[in-house]
Amino acid sequence: MKRLSSNPKPDNHDESAEMVNSGQIAFADNRDSKYRFQRESVLLNAPESSGIYGLFSALWIHIGEADNLRARLLEHLDGDNPCIAHYKPSSFAFELVRPPSGVLGTRS
Repeated sequence: MKRLSSNPKPDNHDESAEMVNSGQIAFADNRDSKYRFQRESVLLNAPESSGIYGLFSALWIHIGEADNLRARLLEHLDGDNPCIAHYKPSSFAFELVRPPSGVLGTRS
């Protein structure tokens, strides 16, 4: 299990450093510039890429992962998870993460 660091800048040996260096925003940097958790905002801001995401309300945080961030966030907006529907998150943030090799195309 990878230990989370309070340092927002990953070291050069960290895979997330490659994502940051390629111009993609890391979750640690993105979480403070959250997007509104509304359909229009998800469609505009969430990419159809794999990654991790956080849903936030004043008292609650949900963290998840998805092969397609946009599709997963839209599923949550449609009420697929009773806990998320109950806490009514107002914002989301995400970090793009490359899927493990050999995973693409394995779902039927």
